[in-house]
Amino acid sequence: MSSMDTYRKLEALTRKRSFYLLILLIPAILPPFAASGLGYLWRLGDFIQVVASDLYAVKAVYAPYMPVLHLFVVLLLLALILLRGRFGRAFALLVALNLTLTLFVQAGVRTDPYGLVILTELFLWYLIVIVLWIWEACVRRTDFSFKAGTLRPYWLIPLAVIAFWDPDQAWNLSLSFFVHGFAPTAFCMVTPIYLTVLLFAFPRVNLPLLRVHGFMGVVVGLISFAISFMQEPSAGLYWGLLHMPLLIISWYAFRLGMKTVPVPEAGRAPE
Repeated sequence: MSSMDTYRKLEALTRKRSFYLLILLIPAILPPFAASGLGYLWRLGDFIQVVASDLYAVKAVYAPYMPVLHLFVVLLLLALILLRGRFGRAFALLVALNLTLTLFVQAGVRTDPYGLVILTELFLWYLIVIVLWIWEACVRRTDFSFKAGTLRPYWLIPLAVIAFWDPDQAWNLSLSFFVHGFAPTAFCMVTPIYLTVLLFAFPRVNLPLLRVHGFMGVVVGLISFAISFMQEPSAGLYWGLLHMPLLIISWYAFRLGMKTVPVPEAGRAPE
């Protein structure tokens, strides 16, 4: 089957509402994997507390690397702006690499009482998006030259900048988070950035990628928003506001992608 045939099939599949119901529910009903077995289900409260605590501790391990990872994201975007289509394949692969990092940081952790724990639903949701970005690198259905696009959503840029800033300490708006924050290792924060890039390429964009990444952003954003209600009111309000760029950009990308039919074109995106 040619890449064009595969694209057409995936484009048709990702227009169906049942597809999103399946990729939402199937991972969601799977229990977390724990090396110690499913015995944790009998002490679920302790399991949740231990996993949440150890996941938070893992962030500190990556803290020394945050300046380099922030620079990585900035250079990635600058290279795309300067080289456009010539950098398209590399850009998609490096985005997939960045998202893979978020998967390792946020979807799995080693704990003392339960061994390796994998949050199955997050792992599968992130993995779906990663595979689609790798697929984009192979088929190059997005025109990263940005010349043919009719959409110029400049209003998304401030939201993407806030996501990159990611001041994730309640009501601490220090600009140092642009260097030392954890945005490069957080799916919630890199998703608005990379969806904004895809939206500037619209309508000559990989529609399955735009739709599915947007949908996954909405799902993860709603979960994060719900978690904010479990916190102290002031911190919860801040946490909810911090995730608004993710919700707004993801919903916009998903809805726009669902309303759009493919742009007729002869082949791959131009170099």
